[in-house]
Amino acid sequence: MFMVISGYLYKAGRSYKWNVMHRVVPLIIVLVASTVILTSLMYGYMYILGYDLSSYDLLSDIWTVIIGKGCFENMGAEGFTSGYILSPYDISAGYYYLQILAVGCLIFYAIVDHVVGDWRQCTIAIVSLMCVTGLYMEAINIQLPFSAQLGPVVAAFLLFGALLRRYNVAEYIENGYREKKYWIIFFALFAVAMTCIVLFPSGMKIYNTTFGSHGAWSVLTFLALSISCGIVLWYIIALVIRIPIVSDIFTFAGVNSLILYTWHTFIAKLYAAPFYTMGTEYWITMDSMATRFSLLIATLITIFAVIMLLGRIKKAGDEAEIDIDANPDYRRH
Repeated sequence: MFMVISGYLYKAGRSYKWNVMHRVVPLIIVLVASTVILTSLMYGYMYILGYDLSSYDLLSDIWTVIIGKGCFENMGAEGFTSGYILSPYDISAGYYYLQILAVGCLIFYAIVDHVVGDWRQCTIAIVSLMCVTGLYMEAINIQLPFSAQLGPVVAAFLLFGALLRRYNVAEYIENGYREKKYWIIFFALFAVAMTCIVLFPSGMKIYNTTFGSHGAWSVLTFLALSISCGIVLWYIIALVIRIPIVSDIFTFAGVNSLILYTWHTFIAKLYAAPFYTMGTEYWITMDSMATRFSLLIATLITIFAVIMLLGRIKKAGDEAEIDIDANPDYRRH
């Protein structure tokens, strides 16, 4: 749904170069900066804690994260384990999303203005893009740099979002709840979602491009499942966020989503590293649900506090500039 919403927010009329420079390049900058800075900090932190770093290489780890884990390996083989921690100091589990979003946007910006005006052409483009990945998985099945084999899948979801914008779906979902048709559509989508879950589960894990019982063509059931369930959740959230406090939480998460995304594993590992030996486990070893939940809460509170602190520093700086501009003596100097 993040991809769908990203497509929904697309504005037509800008050149391909403009979109790449202002949408794709910032994603790459965030990916590279987060990987270099946070991974370096984690290396130093683990060194202070007394971890043996002799079998790890900082620059190699950084490069592997940026280019993508498991490059040129056969997906599904034991060697391709992108879902696992690359090393004890890899805080970038999930950064693949920035990679595939960048690749998907490169495809999306090239075709969106040509097809989004006609829902039939847009539908054909969406299905075709999903089939490209299905064919690739069936015929080649090699992990590409930047997880580029998922670029067409991302572009398909972005296109679907752009199509929804053409019909002002968000406005209707947020404000149409007084109409009978609104609830008919909701329950119909709910029925479709449950049918997909029960009868046509995709089994797809997008983080390492694995598919379910339908093989590579599970990508199509993945599309149907994701969109139907996603819009049902969209309906529910549109109602829930009418509660003021809940609305504030969602607003904060939305505004700071990129910070939350790039920091959360880093902060979690800062907390866990002194108490657990890391290196071979999946995700972060936690021996109970209560411990995992506590780590989650501590991580979110820390990120929230840092964001609030940075906001206060920025506000203080802005106010200082205003005071200086308003003071004639400062202006003369």
